[in-house]
Amino acid sequence: MKASKLYTTSVIILSISALVENLAYALPMSYFPQYIQFLGGPIAYIGFFTAAFTTANALLSQKFGAISDRIGRKRLIIIGLIIDIFLGSLTGIIWDWSLLLMIRMLNGIATALVVAPAEASLIDQVPKKRIGEAIGFYLTMSMIGFNLGPVFGGAMQFLGENILNIGLEWSYRLPFFIDSLLAFVALLLVWFGVKETRGEQSRKVMTNNQPKMELTEKVKSSLRILNITSLTTGFSVGFVIPISVLYFGDVFNATSPQIGIILSLSGFVGLTCNFFAGKISDRIGRKPIIALGALPSRIATIIFPFAPSLISSAGIMVFRSLGHNVAMPASRALNADLIPEKMRGKLFGRIRAFFSLGAIVGPILSTLIYDKYRFQTFVIPWIGNLKVRGAGIPFLISSIVGLFSLFLLLKFVEEPKRAHKLR
Repeated sequence: MKASKLYTTSVIILSISALVENLAYALPMSYFPQYIQFLGGPIAYIGFFTAAFTTANALLSQKFGAISDRIGRKRLIIIGLIIDIFLGSLTGIIWDWSLLLMIRMLNGIATALVVAPAEASLIDQVPKKRIGEAIGFYLTMSMIGFNLGPVFGGAMQFLGENILNIGLEWSYRLPFFIDSLLAFVALLLVWFGVKETRGEQSRKVMTNNQPKMELTEKVKSSLRILNITSLTTGFSVGFVIPISVLYFGDVFNATSPQIGIILSLSGFVGLTCNFFAGKISDRIGRKPIIALGALPSRIATIIFPFAPSLISSAGIMVFRSLGHNVAMPASRALNADLIPEKMRGKLFGRIRAFFSLGAIVGPILSTLIYDKYRFQTFVIPWIGNLKVRGAGIPFLISSIVGLFSLFLLLKFVEEPKRAHKLR
């Protein structure tokens, strides 16, 4: 690969396949809690479905990332996609919520096979001085698929129930078969369009003149802090994800299509700045962009439970997503700056594992808290008798933990100087 070339066929196809895979994953998002309840699962247990996924992901991300450093990234990505195709169809035909819980754990294994190796493969193939731009492009494509998913899946569910008249049950099941089809498309794209960057297959095209990056004590210290911030970030994000759909339905009586539109709109508005944020972070540094995005996002999470209407809460959700998408590519690029190529899969997997560990505890606690307090209202006398919805408590906890995570990163992670900035 020429040093100046960024958008190679392999990089573009990796990004397109991420779009397709994320679209497939997000299809049932606008009604998945209702599907769990339809299969007999209690509301208090909904968090366990996210936890099952993230537990398997956390336990195996580092292991699979390390394996990809040795035998190749592409091989593991293909295996993960094949498993995903099978699991998507299986999710659409099961009849019991306990079986769905097992499938979610297997989904976590499939994701662990794909995510860390795919991101490591992307970074392997781009110029070091344009890593932020590359990650911004990759995440933009990923989020296009992820944000199309809820509105597409919600619309299909509504269409199946009200237009095609296949009944509520099969309207819930239909999108999972589309999930499998899209995963198959992603498999074909990766199989025929992505080159291998590690393992025996790549040794003939790899060069030995790339600069080596030693793990100094400062780098090791920064990586330890990144592991901690990934853990707390996963906890704060996981606290919100499983109850957002329930919150819109319980507080504002929103329908599945309405919820899908809100989730998709907030995502699409956010991703408009994803690519540019990554590119700018290549020029001015990672931490300023992370702060610029993450701080407003955390503040928006605090404000969200006080929104008086569906429209205002949707607006806050959009603003929250905007900040999150500004910070995300710079944060991923900071990881790439610190981690040497030969350990990229392993350490990317470790950081993701810490994120997943936080996301295991978060959903379980949030759904338990939500189930207990969702119909209550609390008054804070020392803030002018401010009324707080019980359903909004998980958002407040999420924002506090998220602010702590941001403080740790900005205070204790040392951003390495990039060679192109010193010229």
